[in-house]
Amino acid sequence: MSDNGKPKVGIFGLTGCAGCQLNILNIEDHLLDILGLVDITTWVMAKQENSDGPWDIAFVEGSVAKESEVERVKKIREKSDVLIAIGACATHGGLPAIRNMRDIEEMKETVYGEQTSHLDVIPIKPVSHYVDVDAELPGCPMDKMEFVRAVMALAMKKTPQVPNYSVCYECRVNENPCLLDEGKFCMGPVTQAGCDSLCPSYGAACEGCRGPIAQVNWGAEVKILKEMGATADQIRRKFLKYCPSTADMEDFQELTL
Repeated sequence: MSDNGKPKVGIFGLTGCAGCQLNILNIEDHLLDILGLVDITTWVMAKQENSDGPWDIAFVEGSVAKESEVERVKKIREKSDVLIAIGACATHGGLPAIRNMRDIEEMKETVYGEQTSHLDVIPIKPVSHYVDVDAELPGCPMDKMEFVRAVMALAMKKTPQVPNYSVCYECRVNENPCLLDEGKFCMGPVTQAGCDSLCPSYGAACEGCRGPIAQVNWGAEVKILKEMGATADQIRRKFLKYCPSTADMEDFQELTL
């Protein structure tokens, strides 16, 4: 705790677009409330002077894409009582992990030629692949109000909660028309809720950026997409586009694509 009695917080970025950190900066209406609850001692994006820790709470954005980031996230974990992964990159690998679908050595040579010895890139993984994570706030970017609720919960020494139902349920609550019925390849039935069905509410199919939710019938979603004309490759990319770590899940491996 800081001398003022507030939890010390560190906000960190690994490989990604930094969109989740920008989303935190964009919480204008609640930023002062957050600063009233916690003491942000480390946030390179927003502060000139930053602490080396320890922290009561660490928020980590981005995926682990380099050997140097493995060591970095382990040090953050060692110095933090609570570690929260924020955004699809940190929770599931995110869009950067599309590179896992290609040969890394070939890509390095294509981009940098023969001078690749200085690169320490490794297959991209979510933060939880390397360290224990206490909670995850998924999404691309992370929903800023979900972040506000998480800070409030952590300030009261509670674990942030995320919905255990699908985006499809939120669509029904919002009385949105079903985009599957309109012939769009929507991942809402198998995607974890918490975004208030943002994309479908504007007529755009859910792309699954919050990751698949457990205990729903993924096979039924695959069957529907196939009946709509989706190829096996299109379905695979729908499941793995934002969340490539899904490929390691037994439920995904048992799917007939």
